[in-house]
Amino acid sequence: MRTLIRTLAVLSALTTSVGAQLIEARQPSRADQWTFAFNVLGGIPLGEFRQHENGGAGGEISVGFQPIRRQPLVLRFSGGGMQYGAVRARGFQEVCDTNGCYTDEVEYNARSHNMWYAQFGPEVMVTDGPWRPFAFGLAGITGFASRANLKPTTPGGVESTQGLYSSTNFSTSYGLGIRRAWNSGGRAIGIELSSRVTRNAKASYLNEEGVQRQPDGTWIVTPRQGAANVLGIYLGFWLGPRVLWSER
Repeated sequence: MRTLIRTLAVLSALTTSVGAQLIEARQPSRADQWTFAFNVLGGIPLGEFRQHENGGAGGEISVGFQPIRRQPLVLRFSGGGMQYGAVRARGFQEVCDTNGCYTDEVEYNARSHNMWYAQFGPEVMVTDGPWRPFAFGLAGITGFASRANLKPTTPGGVESTQGLYSSTNFSTSYGLGIRRAWNSGGRAIGIELSSRVTRNAKASYLNEEGVQRQPDGTWIVTPRQGAANVLGIYLGFWLGPRVLWSER
């Protein structure tokens, strides 16, 4: 009789444990279907743009959503930018430390020329395995912005920052790459390497050839009109969708 009671007690405990595990099993969530990436980039001007610029560097953040779990399609938003031109100069700057404040001669960015973009579109990716190729096509806007930074040319002088020119245009981009993925608690994480062509077919931008400073301190700017296409090489970190153990 005691043996029967013990057996029933063990079976009851096992049943309770299994039931608890079934109740506590994680359910699918929309949060599992989001993806994120951060990349550093190197930009190489193409065509007409290459005649006036040598290239630059910058960064990008991407956010994606997988509409159907474990399927290749991702709706992707990417935003980023790079500096494609800069001029260095020397001026004076007040510096403070434990011994007090004093004026020191420094080198600084006198003028900077930057490109930024915000684009949205579909991405298709491999969803399983350690190596996961992907490709995408995006459309949105690209902006160009140039600024002048002036530090005092004599100790005690005035420091100023001034916008020289800005513009926006419609743009598209097409890219492909590969990810090396690992599993972390069901969510894919890894590194990605990709290349992309960003097409700015009708851009208006400024570079050093179009900047002149007048004796009275004002600026004359002559923007360039035309294509400003860029080949970008991207390397960064990727956080992919989560796959539950019950879906594997």
